[in-house]
Amino acid sequence: MLVSIELWARPGIVSLPGGFPAVIWGLAASPTAAPQVPGPVLEATVGDMVEITLHNMLNEPVSLTFPGQEIAPEPVLDAGGRLVSLTRFAAPGRSVVYSFPAYRPGTFRYESGTSPERQVQMGLYGALIVRPACWDDPASPNYYTAYGADTGSGYDVEAVILLSEFDRAAHEVIATGAVYNPLNYAPQYWLVNGRSFPDCVAPPDTSTQPLTSRVPVLAGQRVLLRLINAGFLAHTLAFQEGPARVVAEDGRPRRSPLLDATYDKNAITLGAGQSADLVFTPPEGEHYLYDRDLLHLVNNDDYPGGMMALVDVRPAFPVTPPKSLRLTVQPIFHFSGNN
Repeated sequence: MLVSIELWARPGIVSLPGGFPAVIWGLAASPTAAPQVPGPVLEATVGDMVEITLHNMLNEPVSLTFPGQEIAPEPVLDAGGRLVSLTRFAAPGRSVVYSFPAYRPGTFRYESGTSPERQVQMGLYGALIVRPACWDDPASPNYYTAYGADTGSGYDVEAVILLSEFDRAAHEVIATGAVYNPLNYAPQYWLVNGRSFPDCVAPPDTSTQPLTSRVPVLAGQRVLLRLINAGFLAHTLAFQEGPARVVAEDGRPRRSPLLDATYDKNAITLGAGQSADLVFTPPEGEHYLYDRDLLHLVNNDDYPGGMMALVDVRPAFPVTPPKSLRLTVQPIFHFSGNN
């Protein structure tokens, strides 16, 4: 099946904790939608051919890369042989198309490949979820699994938890077109799905930061957390109610018919660009997932803030709920497929 996706890169404004406005370069799912940070959650199924069209409404070249996908690198060099972009880009007012097969399931990211030290910080990044074949077919052994049968990745509720940082000073410099020195990178805000605590656990909305990190769960349900670090720094996430089972890392399942290498963790460290998939069944109550570096639990040095997610477990139904009541915390970006 062909999965056609269109994204528009253009400037926007986000509201930081304390009411501070800041310029971003975000991605929108339609020409009239607000650009958002992070970009829309993209979704495909193994066997799909994914075709992504990027429309550039910014004043400089823009591109996208898809780490972990089978797409040939096409670096762009200037006349002097110096690297300009990690892949083909769209000039201002133009578009570029990327195609690749969704050949294996996993939790991935996409991000800018042109001046990424500037454009990723400005907001050109997002999550890419590839699901196993027949994942929504009750008769399939892959039903509601992240990586397929016999991988230990079965779940009832899933959530994308995408980490990043925000350097307000960097945004002010880059937005004016001035020269930005990455060595001056000093973020003041620590984000989960584009928001800092307490805003990050508020419900989804229609702003430029629409995604939530509040995970609604019924007692007894298995939770799949798709963790992605889109930031430039390493982050250690600790579980208030642990441990959780690590079932995959960087889009690779740790369990196969020959070996079960899954393991339990009370805290997990993700380096820049890394991802991990965790499964656990929390008891009733509110359980926080937070950055163990306590300096990342502030908003511009004001505590509490920063990187937190909330797994909110409510009492279960008297009987096991039907599959149709399974929950997804993130508004997944759905596409119409063409045979």
